[in-house]
Amino acid sequence: MEKHSILIIDDEDNIREGMITLLESKGYYVKGASNGKSALELLDDQIFELIITDFKMQQMDGMRVLQTISKQFPSIKVIMVTGYGSIEHAVEAMRLGALNYITKPVNPQKLLKIIEDTFAANHNEVNEEKSKKVLKRLRHFHNMVGLSKPMQEIFRKIREVAPTDVSVLILGESGTGKELVARAIHDLSPRKDHPFVAVNTGGIPRELIASELFGHLKGAFTGAIADKKGKFEEAHQGTLFLDEIGTMGIPVQISLLRVLETRVIERVGGNKPIPVNVRIICASNENLMDLIRSHKFREDLYYRLNVFAIDLPPLRKRKQDIPYLIKYYRELFNIELNKNISDLTKEAQQALKEYSWPGNIRELRNVILRAMLSANDVIDVHHLPSTITGNKVGSEVISFRAGTPLSEVEKIMVIQTLKAVKGNKLKASEILGISRRSLYNKLEEYQIDENSL
Repeated sequence: MEKHSILIIDDEDNIREGMITLLESKGYYVKGASNGKSALELLDDQIFELIITDFKMQQMDGMRVLQTISKQFPSIKVIMVTGYGSIEHAVEAMRLGALNYITKPVNPQKLLKIIEDTFAANHNEVNEEKSKKVLKRLRHFHNMVGLSKPMQEIFRKIREVAPTDVSVLILGESGTGKELVARAIHDLSPRKDHPFVAVNTGGIPRELIASELFGHLKGAFTGAIADKKGKFEEAHQGTLFLDEIGTMGIPVQISLLRVLETRVIERVGGNKPIPVNVRIICASNENLMDLIRSHKFREDLYYRLNVFAIDLPPLRKRKQDIPYLIKYYRELFNIELNKNISDLTKEAQQALKEYSWPGNIRELRNVILRAMLSANDVIDVHHLPSTITGNKVGSEVISFRAGTPLSEVEKIMVIQTLKAVKGNKLKASEILGISRRSLYNKLEEYQIDENSL
């Protein structure tokens, strides 16, 4: 039987030679190259079935090798190996055609298993068209997934309000899909052929929100080097979606209220009235009545926006939808990552179903993505984060003696969570149930040195 051929590309001699020795001992035909450039020269004379390449190398790095292989030798499978692993690099590598992505130090048994599965899976390639049909079936209502009673009620409200032109206020925790609801309302409305413009007001510095919404004239403030249209003008005759509406300062709230009443805007630095015909949909993950009581949100603006309210349920209150969401994201990432993950084990499905999902659908999406990056055929429990599979952070059970100051408990939880997610502050803040800004404040308050984690 003809041997399978493999090319190893790594600029560290000991790692490259060690992998060659390991694979040759298992009966593979193996060649090595110290960088991407010399590897491509080898490919001028010989085609390999599989390439295992390091990510960071001199002359030509692994990503450039992958790009070249994808264009010139699309039949060759590529596995990326690196000591500089990140979700962003992994996703990019997968989208460029990498079959898999593993980090150093490479576990020999894991590597052998991946290679074995690669050569055994030639008959079972991803059927993209089939996956797209499955995705279409799983979108139960305008790109939203949900058969549970709470979601059916949401769909009913969307159908009811979409044909009208009234303002809509969408409430719900972060990650519940508020923008999807806003888009569905727009797509079902008479404005569907006009722009849908989404603005995350919480992600814009307060001093720039007015300019972002209403536009500005050249010279209106430092940095205003040219006239600029605002989001209201961009959304003319369409729909403007304002997310995290509770983060806007009072002066902008006053301006927004005036626009809602007059349907006229003025650019920052100007006084020329500009008529706008825009439907407003707003969203908030905060309790706006609490903000009103603390004088951070205007009551008159609240009632102007809250003509029709839609309150999205958190994922923990619609657990019937979890299997459909898992299947949806599995099929989606099979296409995007060029993988063929066929299923989840019963243990993995049970763990996902029992988890409380504080980050809601956004968290579930990220969990499935991470699991699929490390799985080869089936997602098992060990592919899931420890926050889901048990009440642990990483592999360490955290306990405290009675009388431990609350501040010390909090400090330890912040440190251990950051360690568990390898410094990913977005993930750490989701696990801890606080905003990223609050997490940064904790780091400063407790004088936590990130370099020591």
